[in-house]
Amino acid sequence: MYIKIMTIILIFIPLGGNAYAQDDDSALTALLTPQFELPDSNYSSSGSIKLIWNLPDTLIDEDEYIFELQQSTDADFSQPLLRYTGPDLASYISGLKNNTYHYRVRSILGSDTSSWSKVVVVSVEHHSLHLAFILFGLGAFVFLATVVVVVRGARQEASVESTANSKQGDN
Repeated sequence: MYIKIMTIILIFIPLGGNAYAQDDDSALTALLTPQFELPDSNYSSSGSIKLIWNLPDTLIDEDEYIFELQQSTDADFSQPLLRYTGPDLASYISGLKNNTYHYRVRSILGSDTSSWSKVVVVSVEHHSLHLAFILFGLGAFVFLATVVVVVRGARQEASVESTANSKQGDN
């Protein structure tokens, strides 16, 4: 409790001390609200993404927080899916199908729950099946070419050895 009060006081001192009692909840909520670190790309062709978030500078140890991460295909989160609950500041999500996904996170500290963070939008678009078959065909060609080179090399080496052995037997 002492840490919460000190944190609120530190926020309102620069504001000239015009804080009222009803502002305590909003100030605490602002301190508790996590912020996403923007991913390298908001686009995925593999169906996976790593989301990382952090808290604004606070005096409270981050180990005391529980985070909830929600996913939705709707911008208004009308049917959200809870993807993660726990103390970690990141989550790796895989197995996503082609679609646009919206993510938000909030923190819980004791009985206090923050507002939801700003939403991060991720577009997932897998490689086309046509491209996958072309790459598979190229891989099969390279594999077969390697097998042919190895088999020919082994046969030539065997024939050279048999020729050398037959010449030694003639002497």
